[in-house]
Amino acid sequence: MPFNPQTPSDTPLVFATVGLPARGKSYLARRLLRYISWLGYRTKIFNVGAYRRALLGGAHEHDFFSPRNEEGSALREQMAVKALDDLKDWIRNGGDVGIYDATNSSRARRAMIVAEAAEVGAHVVFVESITDDPEVIEKNIADKRAHSPDYIGKPADHAVRDFRLRMAHYEEIYETLDEEDLSYIKVIDVGQQVIANRV
Repeated sequence: MPFNPQTPSDTPLVFATVGLPARGKSYLARRLLRYISWLGYRTKIFNVGAYRRALLGGAHEHDFFSPRNEEGSALREQMAVKALDDLKDWIRNGGDVGIYDATNSSRARRAMIVAEAAEVGAHVVFVESITDDPEVIEKNIADKRAHSPDYIGKPADHAVRDFRLRMAHYEEIYETLDEEDLSYIKVIDVGQQVIANRV
């Protein structure tokens, strides 16, 4: 039987994932959803990749994710804002915890999330998944190739090559969490180490 707090905090929470592709962000988001829901809080995931596929239609090749692709960058920003707007509406309508699942790989994006969450009185906790273990990364790439909607019907070798190039695009501009004023948790190599700041 889930624990139902008698006096839950009246401050809603936003958990925002941070991390490169194939590092386990969505896995962590699903685990958070399961646990926080079990505690009795109304919780929902807002996955920006799902918004991209639903609103822009289908899969996108790696060059869509290049930081030099101005059109792609603008569209991805629109999807990120749309997901965040829906999360805010969820909180306004009684949601307790919104999980904002995306790479959120720049300090500017994280500052935007904090500012937007403040509009609905929500506190943000970032959860960064850092994985340097090549074996884990390869396993995650294989899982993406097999199960990601972006690669349905694509030859396996094409899917793997394209996803590696997508990862490289994100690596070019990635900024790890180091903002001392933010609340965050860093999960390193699938829990081998956990670092907490202002939590």
